[in-house]
Formats: sequence, C-alpha cells, structure tokens
Amino acid sequence: MMRKPRVRVRHSAQQHTDEHLLQLHKVLAEKLLANPALATPLLAKLELRYQTGLIKHWGYIRWYSMLTQLDQPELFRRALLEDSESMRRLRRKTLLTGILTEEERQQLQPD
Repeated sequence: MMRKPRVRVRHSAQQHTDEHLLQLHKVLAEKLLANPALATPLLAKLELRYQTGLIKHWGYIRWYSMLTQLDQPELFRRALLEDSESMRRLRRKTLLTGILTEEERQQLQPD
C-alpha cells in the first residue's frame, strides 16, 4: 500500500518568507555564476556542516550537486530556484552566506 505524500499548508507569513528567499537566491545565483570561485569556500563550509551533523545527507548531496554545476548555468539556476518543499527548506537554512555585500542585501529587503 502506497502512502499518500504529506502535504504541508504554508501560511501567508511562511509564503512571504519563501518568496523573499527565492528573490535572494536569484541574486545569489547570478553572483555565483559571474564568479564561480565563490563556490570554493562554500564547498568547504558544506563539508564542515556535514561532518559536524548540521546538515543531513540529502541536503549535503543537493548542495554539493548544485555547487558543482556552476559550469551549467541553466541547470544550476533550475536546481537552486526549484519550487519544491525540499528546496524551500534548504533555502531557509541556506549554505549561501557571505556571498552578498551588506549593500546588496539591503537592496533586497522587503518594504
């Protein structure tokens, strides 16, 4: 017997947060694609998070595969910006910190 997939209802505050994080990750994607060298410290951070148990195996695999696809921009963007519960969860605890300047982050702040 197959289990029904669990469907989560997102409240408007969570939807707003997810939409803001999606916009943030669009900017992050473009910055990473313009400067792939920024991925090197991210891969080290990912490895540290995995080794210390701060990220589960599935999250580790998702981030690793995305960060190693920077040479395929459309594939990278599609993976990072995917509209799925699992990617929304990853974006909420993003690995992509320290990429944007404070000024770039301020430009993305909601009104």
